[in-house]
Amino acid sequence: MWRPECLGAVVDAVRARFGGAPKEITLEANPTDCSDPNLAAWRTAGIDRISIGVQSLAAEELVVLGRDHRFGDGPAALARVLGAGIAASCDFILGTPTAGAYDTSWIDAMAATSVGHLSIYELTIEERTAFGQRVKTGRLVPRDEDTLAELYIATHDALAARGFEHYEISSYARPGKRAVHNSLYWRGSPFLGLGVGAASLAIAADGTGERATNPRRAAAYIAAPGTPAEVVVSTPSDMRVDRAWLGMRTRDGVDEADLPATVVAWLLAEGLADRVPGSHVRISPTLRGFLMADTIAARIADAL
Repeated sequence: MWRPECLGAVVDAVRARFGGAPKEITLEANPTDCSDPNLAAWRTAGIDRISIGVQSLAAEELVVLGRDHRFGDGPAALARVLGAGIAASCDFILGTPTAGAYDTSWIDAMAATSVGHLSIYELTIEERTAFGQRVKTGRLVPRDEDTLAELYIATHDALAARGFEHYEISSYARPGKRAVHNSLYWRGSPFLGLGVGAASLAIAADGTGERATNPRRAAAYIAAPGTPAEVVVSTPSDMRVDRAWLGMRTRDGVDEADLPATVVAWLLAEGLADRVPGSHVRISPTLRGFLMADTIAARIADAL
């Protein structure tokens, strides 16, 4: 929604402050935003990767999701982005409550393009939202957990068969096309958030983490730029827990030495992870482990 010249100013300021060209500059956009003039302006501003909120290729699902783009806008936007020489990622929603069997034809459609990355998110319905109200009144019936698990596995199998690596719970990439900035978060590395409501993580030499969140109202942010609305300090032990459970949400997993032996034994015995040999033996989640990520996170938190 920012003007391209504003985006360019931010990119230039980041380059000037930190030196060197960023490894990846991603812009999130809706399909209807990906016009040829916008793409040309974004590229001039320094954008080299666009994450497109396609959400679905099915007209019925787009209606349920309340999206403003029509059937066909998603593929057309992707074609324009790739045609402009910009790398692309597409977001999809899994589990939209609609009638009929799960249709995987969208996977074939994506595989037929040169899109490098796909993010597949399960539909989350929050209580104080329009979706939540529709569920409460019975106008919308969410899919049950068993069905969602089946959809998740079917999606995994279909994308894996077409050359996509399932490298994080909700993320798939062609070889060499993993998201750079997302991978940084999952490793528990420090990051800087700029703007209203943005969060940052700083890590001290002793391993202590400080998470700072900017004000969520524009007026408050503008009145005191650089002053966070909330700061949470995490001990080195807390940070270790965070890195462990975040790592177990990725195919790379974590070093076996970073997990208690009891947790490792449980993960292997339950088929939730595999032991991967190497210079550092790693514990890598299986597909079943991805499905039970929250259970794994709780077990790690209890044990560490």
